[in-house]
Amino acid sequence: MNRVFLFLFIFCSFFSISQEVHFSHEAGFFEHPFYLKIHASDTKVLYSYQNNINKRSKIYKDSILIDKTTTIAFGLLRGDSVVKLGSNTYFIGFKTKFNVVSISVSEKALYDSITGIYVEGPNAYYDTTLKVMLNSNYSKKMERDVYVEMYNNLGERIISQDAGIRIFGGMTIYYPEKSLRFIARDIYGNSRFNANIFNSGEKPYKQFILRHSGNDYLKTRFKDVLSTTIAAKSNIDVQANNPSHLFVNSEYWGVYNIREKINEFYIDNHYNCGTEGVDMLQAYNFVEEGSGEKYDLLLQYVDENNLNDSEHYNQIKKMMDVENFANYWIHQIYFGNTDARGNIRFWRSDSLNGKFRWILYDTDLGWGNYNSNLLEDFTSPIKTKWYNPTWSTFLLRSLLNNKDFQSYFINQFSFLLSTHLSTDVVQEEINVLENKYRLEMEYHYKHRKKFQRNQGSINRWQKAVDQLNFFALKRDNVLYSQLKQKFDLNDRYLVRLNISNFKDGKVYVNNNIILSDTSELSFYVDLRVPIKIIPNVGFSYSGYEKSFIVPNSNKELDININFIPNKKSDFNVIINEIDYKNDCIEILNLENKDVDLSGWTIIDKNSNVCIISKGILPKNKFAVFHRNDTIEYIDSVVYFNIGFGISSVSEKLALYDRKGNFVDSVSYTISERKTSYIRNIPFDSIYNEKFHWENTINESIGLHNEPYLVILDQLETKRYIRNILIISLISILVIILLVFIYRKKST
Repeated sequence: MNRVFLFLFIFCSFFSISQEVHFSHEAGFFEHPFYLKIHASDTKVLYSYQNNINKRSKIYKDSILIDKTTTIAFGLLRGDSVVKLGSNTYFIGFKTKFNVVSISVSEKALYDSITGIYVEGPNAYYDTTLKVMLNSNYSKKMERDVYVEMYNNLGERIISQDAGIRIFGGMTIYYPEKSLRFIARDIYGNSRFNANIFNSGEKPYKQFILRHSGNDYLKTRFKDVLSTTIAAKSNIDVQANNPSHLFVNSEYWGVYNIREKINEFYIDNHYNCGTEGVDMLQAYNFVEEGSGEKYDLLLQYVDENNLNDSEHYNQIKKMMDVENFANYWIHQIYFGNTDARGNIRFWRSDSLNGKFRWILYDTDLGWGNYNSNLLEDFTSPIKTKWYNPTWSTFLLRSLLNNKDFQSYFINQFSFLLSTHLSTDVVQEEINVLENKYRLEMEYHYKHRKKFQRNQGSINRWQKAVDQLNFFALKRDNVLYSQLKQKFDLNDRYLVRLNISNFKDGKVYVNNNIILSDTSELSFYVDLRVPIKIIPNVGFSYSGYEKSFIVPNSNKELDININFIPNKKSDFNVIINEIDYKNDCIEILNLENKDVDLSGWTIIDKNSNVCIISKGILPKNKFAVFHRNDTIEYIDSVVYFNIGFGISSVSEKLALYDRKGNFVDSVSYTISERKTSYIRNIPFDSIYNEKFHWENTINESIGLHNEPYLVILDQLETKRYIRNILIISLISILVIILLVFIYRKKST
């Protein structure tokens, strides 16, 4: 009860404040300077250029001149107490295509010699081996309060709240410029940042990072973004990103990357599995969340069993996602990331399949020497470099002892070097980021905070970008050679894959979905490569029939696949009604016999599929497919659960028989949301009435639709009138006949 009263008090206080304070200009972007005016009834408005509003803050009197980008914290003086209103940032003449983060924070919180989180502090000491100041304030989990605003690239403010701020990073915390971590907590007012931070829809984020690009902070500022952008194409867990400019207490600090914080909340946001039962570890079984027990069991099983035995390998596949693991290491090897040893994170969830998956992050030490042979280093049974202690290579080299995993690994490496890691594709990604960052980086170098101005230039930035392009130019061919040498392979051959009617099916090569109608792939002649061809519902294919790609003597192979629509079904079954309000689909059997629906399929425009396991639809009866069990059941109707919703705006639904032949379909775009989309009659035509679809407020799931019943009623009335007329006519004729007979007899 006390909590309820507290909530009502806070709500009423906020409502009251919002009603009595009015700003002439809302926070945001302006081309020209202006005077900010504030109207507050019967109270004094306080303001400060830091997040330190108190009774000694400035009192607003008439107006505030905003002639440059300015962040102002506001509060109300009420008796002896101060009610904080948060901060507003007014950007003057600042234009960008990036997000913008602006924070208001006490200078003491950052730079106080004793308590500041951006300083060494009183207990720091110099380590002659590491050559850094250990026990510094910025190396501790010191947290200070901050007011943070975030604006998207359209200039809309999507975050505006109090939060906690910490220094973020590993060895990069010792650089003059530091990455920042923002944390939402109840004590600051909100336990989440509810915002569309990464252009993937609004989500509740517990934390987010402003990262200066780690070891790359003096160069491109996007190297790790490039790595994760590429890796995400291979279903590897990565941190989402969005480039941003940072302002601190009105001062411009430069270009940073907004990144997700990797923790149990990250897993929940990506997999919707909750935070309970999540184990997250890093490096050598260091537990960050949950427990390391399951990972210990995995390592123990690998250590005690011969993975050449398929039984043991299959057990490992139940404990970890071996394909994700292979993809993870292939990318680390391609990037030449020597720092993968310490920056390795992996996780599992009781709510999912319980398998360990790996997260790729912090690849800033990669993209250096294109000749580096990390394939050899990361599979070495002994430590040869600082970055390959035996514990860090144990899993990969153990799994490579299994022939199936080794074949998958080699084929997958070849596939990726032909696609996502090829020179052309990687250079295209580099060029996209180069064009995206260039103008923003020019502003970055011209306007940065004073202590940062000598940390790079646009020319140095361009050279670093050019080095990335040169790395991409050479790396794929180098790795092809290293693969051949490492696994004692023969030559490669070329596969030209051509897919006609590409959108009507899916083709998987080594379990990778093919994303274009033409592809050129290069594989080693030593190994067969799995290929799987899956036509969409209602389609078949012609062409390549084998389940493996096998090279021929020419070292070139053309594979042609043509997806073709199946024929029209012989069954006279129709879709009769779509109740989009209650997520129901009604079909009607117009056959003169019962129809076995086993193996029949309904598919929507988003490729959601409902496959009927079994069910008999009697002649002239209805079947209803529903998402929820809240519908009213009718005993003569057959019911099935579809498991997906139906759009009330735009939808396409198709029905196929067990052979994949097309039975019926309906599509619609509705401007006015009512209840159901119905057929007026269940036939092409009836008594001069033509079949069409209608949007209506009346649903009749499991029953004939109202227009048809009206027609039947009209027909019944017509029949009745006709029958009366016929009977009347017959009666008249009978009377006339009787009269005629009577008169004839009389004469």
